[in-house]
Amino acid sequence: MNLERFTLIVESYGADSHRWPVDERAKALEFSLTSPDALSLLDQAAALDHDLALFELPDSARSVRRVEMAIFSALKPGRLERLLKWVLPDFDDLAHTLWRPTLVACLPLLLGVVIGLTLTNNTDELSLDEELGLLAFTDIVREEWNNE
Repeated sequence: MNLERFTLIVESYGADSHRWPVDERAKALEFSLTSPDALSLLDQAAALDHDLALFELPDSARSVRRVEMAIFSALKPGRLERLLKWVLPDFDDLAHTLWRPTLVACLPLLLGVVIGLTLTNNTDELSLDEELGLLAFTDIVREEWNNE
């Protein structure tokens, strides 16, 4: 047994000799008693084993929840997503949310009515030819009206 091999065994399996490979355990124990470097290495490995034994993983459900909340907070819905969620009916509660898409579908109709009512109708200033042209949108109808 040499220091290189002993170092590899201790770094791989730790300071507890029961974890070392069975075929090399006796030689490694004998080497650790005779070499001061091996004793120092065992002390360092024992301290590391002790620190690792004290380390506890956090509660996994709480950790998963924390990660999910971090992700969801980064993905806050924008205005368009919130509007679409409000407009589209909830199929679990269809009786109370069906009015929303109906209202959105009627908004262009209401807008057209408002625009139509606010526009002024100044047909008094138009001549007869202009009125006929607006009504017919063709030149053919105007010629027929003029011939009569």
